[in-house]
Amino acid sequence: MDIRNAALRLKLSNGTYYTPVGLIGFKCRKERYTPYSSLDVTAVCKSADSVSDVREVRLEIGGKAVHSGIMDNMTISESGGLKKIRISSRGFSSMLSQNELEPGLLAGITLNKLMSESMVVPNVTWQSNAESVRYIYVKEHDSQWTAIVNLGLTLNGQYPYIGGTNEIRLTQRSAEIFTPQNVYEIGTTEDYSKMASHYHMKDVNGDYSYNYTDGYAENRGIIRHKYVNFDRQFLALSDFGLQYKLNFSRRGCRSKFMRYLGWCGEELRSMVRFPDNTVAEVSVIEISGNAKKGIFTMTGCYYDKYCNS
Repeated sequence: MDIRNAALRLKLSNGTYYTPVGLIGFKCRKERYTPYSSLDVTAVCKSADSVSDVREVRLEIGGKAVHSGIMDNMTISESGGLKKIRISSRGFSSMLSQNELEPGLLAGITLNKLMSESMVVPNVTWQSNAESVRYIYVKEHDSQWTAIVNLGLTLNGQYPYIGGTNEIRLTQRSAEIFTPQNVYEIGTTEDYSKMASHYHMKDVNGDYSYNYTDGYAENRGIIRHKYVNFDRQFLALSDFGLQYKLNFSRRGCRSKFMRYLGWCGEELRSMVRFPDNTVAEVSVIEISGNAKKGIFTMTGCYYDKYCNS
């Protein structure tokens, strides 16, 4: 797939759009446990063009948006008669992890209520869901994303994710199976660097009376004890709360990946078929492009407690 199938569109603060002459290279990354997509892109501009005050960075491939977000930083340079623009951007949903909620108890909370009443983040949509939990306890400096994670885990035991461009999802959008063509590399990874073996939590008296382990790390020769303060979020479900912390420390500990030419349209939690006919749920996607190689994709599938378990 030629890089000319990709287009960068910049929305400026005055409401107009600017489209560079062409792209030199880009990399867009989406990951199961990261609440936003990221984009690094370099493009060519006309010498007379002036670009500033960007309020939206949008990357499209084959007319489909794969990233839409805020402009984190931008550099415009000119050398040898060539004017370049370099931009780093994160999806609008990145603000979910930067906005803090007012500490306290949120009773009878739903995703609809959390997103439309507690904190409204522009350009972020969410899966319509009116299922409620009894409460969510918001600690000091807890982000909106932390509350969304707690809601998802309490409702269905699943870790939420960002689907498409800036859509909060509590459940899988679709079980459609994508079968990439022109696969030129397959492989596996293991990463135990974040893995904890034991979690201990204080009780209301300050004693570490809540303890949890499942032997997974120990069986791999890893002993890492973590001590945490009393967490009111899991007051009635202390084991559930500690189990989540242990499971989260194992995120992405094993994965299978493939690299192929082009991009066949898969998103996070889509299903993909590997050349050996293995079918798994997507956990990480990196779509890259350059003039020499065109557009190419790395799709990875985690095997942990929340992915392909």
